[in-house]
Amino acid sequence: MSISISIGISPRESLRDWMRFCGELERGGVSEMWLIDSQLAMKDVYAGLTLAALGTERMRLGTGVTNLHTRHPTVTANAIAAISELSGGRAALGLGAGDSAVYGLGRTPSKVAEVREAIAFFRATLNGRPGTWEERQYELAQSAPSTPVHLAVSQPRMCRLAGELADGAIVMGPAQPDLLARQLRWIEEGLERGGRDRSEITIGFITTLSMSEDPERALRDVRSWASAQARLQADAVELPESLEPFAEELARAKADYDYGEHLSTRAGHQATVSDELVRTLAVAGSPEECRARVRALLDTGVDTLIFPLMGGGRLERLESIRDHILSAIERRSAPWT
Repeated sequence: MSISISIGISPRESLRDWMRFCGELERGGVSEMWLIDSQLAMKDVYAGLTLAALGTERMRLGTGVTNLHTRHPTVTANAIAAISELSGGRAALGLGAGDSAVYGLGRTPSKVAEVREAIAFFRATLNGRPGTWEERQYELAQSAPSTPVHLAVSQPRMCRLAGELADGAIVMGPAQPDLLARQLRWIEEGLERGGRDRSEITIGFITTLSMSEDPERALRDVRSWASAQARLQADAVELPESLEPFAEELARAKADYDYGEHLSTRAGHQATVSDELVRTLAVAGSPEECRARVRALLDTGVDTLIFPLMGGGRLERLESIRDHILSAIERRSAPWT
């Protein structure tokens, strides 16, 4: 069974333990791992990917996601090419406009035009060709296995850009089928603009999940992730119907967010979001409730779901997803293109 996860390396986690943990993830059924790049909240993404490449044999490894501010694109290309070589071609570059890593520096995310140029640059240099960045041409000194570029998206222009140019889309947003279906339509518009077929892109949707017969425990488990999603939705040009009642609460979540505690289960800002909003943004509840929510998300037409593993008990969370959710619904998988 194919399981894709999003994960970060806690500042309190030993890197030696992390390498062993990656092997446990692979043995637990994880086939794809997107490692978070947030330099003020988590340990280094490329150190983590290096150890993951050494500690696994089959699991595909990607940045989940990096940006254009904290490293020059030539540095990023060189780093992910090294991971691709070390892992025997199991690497992917997950790229975004920038979130916690960028806001934490007091900067703003990259413009869509900058991301467009970056995708072209990375797709060239990571496939052995010269690439152009800011009117200068660069070429990597070493050769490495071809490495796909996946774009993190949520809003219309970035969704369309992924459809037009990227090898994959990492869709981010609330676990609501109405918004996800809208995001998929935007990606399809990009595919049409680029003259591409749907088979030329892999679409994954990130959704956190907590399964428990105790409703309070389930909500507490995903509240930190929900607070991050609430902050992101505050900037949406148009909220989907499912989120319209929470407009003021979303604005408060953005105002209170501490990027130094990004996705931390100890973060103080998670108290900003109400139980009702957490239920709307995340998948949390009994096994039956979680399975129904997951089915509804898959029915939108995404290729795969990407499950964040946060906080303690990560292997137990993985086991629950594998044995009580995915094994009970229709099995779906998508190639890492």
